[in-house]
Amino acid sequence: MLEVRRLRKVYEDASRTVEAIRDISFSLGQGELVCIVGPSGAGKTTLLKCIAGLLAPSSGSVILEGQTVAGPPPAMAVVFQEYSRSLFPWMTVHDNVALPLKHKKMKVTRREELVRNALSAVDLAGLDTAYPWQLSGGMQQRVAIARAVAYEPHVLLMDEPFAAVDAQTRADLEDLIRLLWHRLRMTVLFVTHDIDESVYLGQRVLVMSHAPAVVMEDVSIDLPDDRTQLETRSMVRFGELRKHIYSQIQRAKQGWRPPGM
Repeated sequence: MLEVRRLRKVYEDASRTVEAIRDISFSLGQGELVCIVGPSGAGKTTLLKCIAGLLAPSSGSVILEGQTVAGPPPAMAVVFQEYSRSLFPWMTVHDNVALPLKHKKMKVTRREELVRNALSAVDLAGLDTAYPWQLSGGMQQRVAIARAVAYEPHVLLMDEPFAAVDAQTRADLEDLIRLLWHRLRMTVLFVTHDIDESVYLGQRVLVMSHAPAVVMEDVSIDLPDDRTQLETRSMVRFGELRKHIYSQIQRAKQGWRPPGM
């Protein structure tokens, strides 16, 4: 479904050159949910923007369903961390969710069906006439997720989407993502700085090194697919996986580099 091939990104201006991503390669199969973690400043957001076609890589490529990504692809949607900036406060919840669908050639009845189903999926049915500023932070992020879901993407990218909400809301939103992922069978790439979140959500966790970033390890999350916040996080295996990924990130902070680099 999605393949990243030897991706490299260098930022240059008149005074300096910064290599954010050095050499990153990985792939996602149809319907996988994969998380990315790494130290602060490791280039996680840069990587996601390159995958989304919002930034041009310096070298390497991103392949989506066999086609090279050269700009924002129609089969992909992105949910960002700053939900308050991604929603238009003067537009209703309904109109925020419907906005990207207006660029698709579809009947109004189909568009309304997609909006209605998306709002229902994120437990916001009946709030279509509300405005974002009337909602809590968690509910605003649900609107952003509904907008992405209504677009019917083949791949959903999420850039630390729950970093700005409280712990209880975060847990609810994590469960919502797994519910939607199971129901809609989308391919999901989820960037987070929270190790526990990556282990709870993902089938795999890609651990990135410190910038210039490479993939240190692709960790398989061998937990039961049926997960709950209390039971899953209490499992011995959950603790083992968390400890292993934490130790890898600490190695990254200490300057780990692969052999030959």
